[in-house]
Amino acid sequence: MITEAQASATSTSAPPRSSALTWAVIALCTAAITVEGFDLIVYGVALPAMLDDGSLGLDKSFAGTLGSLAYAGMLIGAVVCGPLADRLGRRRLLLASGAVFTVFTVACSLAAESWQFGLFRLLAGIGMGGVMPSCVALGKEYAPRGRSALVATVVLAGIPVGGVLAALTATAWGEPLGWRGLFGIGGALSALVFAAAYFLLPDSRPAPAPTGEAGREVSPDREATGIRTVLSHAYARRTILFTVANFAVLLAWYGLNTWLTQLMREMDYPLGSALRFTLVLNLGAVVGSFALAALADRIGPRLVTAGSAVLAALAVLGLSQGGSTAVILGATALAGVGAQSALTMLNDWVASTYPASARATALGCVSGFGRGGAILAPLLGGWILDAALGPATVFYVFAGSALVCGVALLAIPARRD
Repeated sequence: MITEAQASATSTSAPPRSSALTWAVIALCTAAITVEGFDLIVYGVALPAMLDDGSLGLDKSFAGTLGSLAYAGMLIGAVVCGPLADRLGRRRLLLASGAVFTVFTVACSLAAESWQFGLFRLLAGIGMGGVMPSCVALGKEYAPRGRSALVATVVLAGIPVGGVLAALTATAWGEPLGWRGLFGIGGALSALVFAAAYFLLPDSRPAPAPTGEAGREVSPDREATGIRTVLSHAYARRTILFTVANFAVLLAWYGLNTWLTQLMREMDYPLGSALRFTLVLNLGAVVGSFALAALADRIGPRLVTAGSAVLAALAVLGLSQGGSTAVILGATALAGVGAQSALTMLNDWVASTYPASARATALGCVSGFGRGGAILAPLLGGWILDAALGPATVFYVFAGSALVCGVALLAIPARRD
């Protein structure tokens, strides 16, 4: 039995909240996700140059295959590192994962053959997949009360911020740097961020021991943890629906980030204008997602998250119709708002649904298996274009996927099963 003195010690083990520490953790986690976003999305903005360069012998179909490898690595990294983060500590797994994707992003810039680039991209993806569960779990633990959706949005906004930086870098210096230089810059930025995290980032907050009736502590060995919790009867239906929704929104979101620049070129927009669409997609994702996150904190995540996915579907459908540059830029921004908001609030919803002892495991499983959508997205784009079905068909597929996400989210019960 646990003595009263032990219970008292445990209940006071968590340090008092410090505003400076809270926002330092959130800033470092956001920075880590930002450089991950740069290294992930840089492939999409570098792809036209890689196709024109010819040194790796790429065609559109093979480019889609290479693009999917980072997402395959992210699936492995998220599924493996999520449970490990719950057991070994978020900080340790975040730093190790960051080191892996930094090293192999630099290696991508040095690849001499396509198989080398593909291997390095796969290994970099494993590191990327391990960063997100730890960052979201840490952000959730340090979030001010009642602001968890906003904090999740701030942290995961790093992905489109990284995309903005990648697009700006390609627009300003893409020609002199070449595609290899773009990957080199991504690796250098990652090295700086994870060096800072090594010295400044704390680990998880110690959590008070769980209590039963009348305030009595429950022994940890009586509480289902990790994968058993995620797949238990109480959570299994939610886990499946969250995974389906994550698969669908990732297919739409990373499909756009991989292929949007090239799709705009296929629709006869010049390269400079095509790069602008990727920039607007990610800027819209950053700005719009904050307003929707504030709304989710007020009324709950269910309707806002599902509505964001439907907004993305309608906006991507609009992209398929073409039109003036101004109209297409507007639709692109709305697609970014909807897809990124659905993704970030879905992750916050997952983090809020499961107990703290299984939070990173749940995030790792949902985001990890959901990465199948991100793996499929570059392949689908390449296959459709290689079959000469046209860019509109690619947009139809991505719009349909976003709609599937919305339907799956609405099917999640309002209360735990």
